[in-house]
Amino acid sequence: MTETAIVRGSRSFVSGDRFGALDLDGAPASAPGTWLRRPSRLTWWSEILLLAALYGIYSLVRNSVGDVSALAFENATAILHLEDAWDLAVERGLNDWVQGSAALAAVVALHYATLHFLVTPAVLVWLYRRRRTEYRVVSGTLMATTAVALLGFYLMPTAPPRLMPSERFVDVMSQTASWGWWPASGAPASDAISNQFAAMPSLHCAWALWCGMVLVVMVRRTWVRVIGVLYPLSTFFVVMGSGNHFLLDVVAGAVLLLLVGGAVLVGARQLQNRRTTVATA
Repeated sequence: MTETAIVRGSRSFVSGDRFGALDLDGAPASAPGTWLRRPSRLTWWSEILLLAALYGIYSLVRNSVGDVSALAFENATAILHLEDAWDLAVERGLNDWVQGSAALAAVVALHYATLHFLVTPAVLVWLYRRRRTEYRVVSGTLMATTAVALLGFYLMPTAPPRLMPSERFVDVMSQTASWGWWPASGAPASDAISNQFAAMPSLHCAWALWCGMVLVVMVRRTWVRVIGVLYPLSTFFVVMGSGNHFLLDVVAGAVLLLLVGGAVLVGARQLQNRRTTVATA
């Protein structure tokens, strides 16, 4: 196989008849041979509008499930009893530890109320600017995971541990609301815009894991990769320590992301293979 080095300005490419074009840092470039094509006419403002519209639809659907409080508490009780039976209810000890330390509770509350809304958009922006070729498939995984999670909210509305004081859980967000900007409801947003019974699966954890995987897989700098590992792990700790999720909520969110991500990747590869077949026919 003959390979030719092509220099374009400050960037170098290595092109081959088997793998398509690769830039020197390992990212697939926009070339007919790559199965992740650069989307045509991808503009930043259209992406913002698309994401805003999808999130608006998601929020509208998620918060229009009606009065399901009785069922949500039944499901939460069933989850907790299952975890207790298998000695998996680690959220009990984590919540007790966090609420017993004012400093730790403050850190946990700050993490929960801020990073979820800062890190995910930042990673999306980075993908759009630096990994445009992979952007559509990778961001599509996040959107598809969010959409599928709606089924969980409908089929299994679940109350978070923080709403179960009889099980000795403490609402850390409410406990620290006097000095933070989050409301005393215990969620990072008011009840008017936040469904308190959408705990299963944990999208908070699914989004954090998505961010971590993007950073670990697509960034070369070691310190960024370390952050990519620590961010989802710290999020898992925070959502359970604050009383916002059960362990099984966290597991369900992670499994959902991996399953949907695999399906999106397989679908994208098959679509590209079909396009290649048509183009070469």
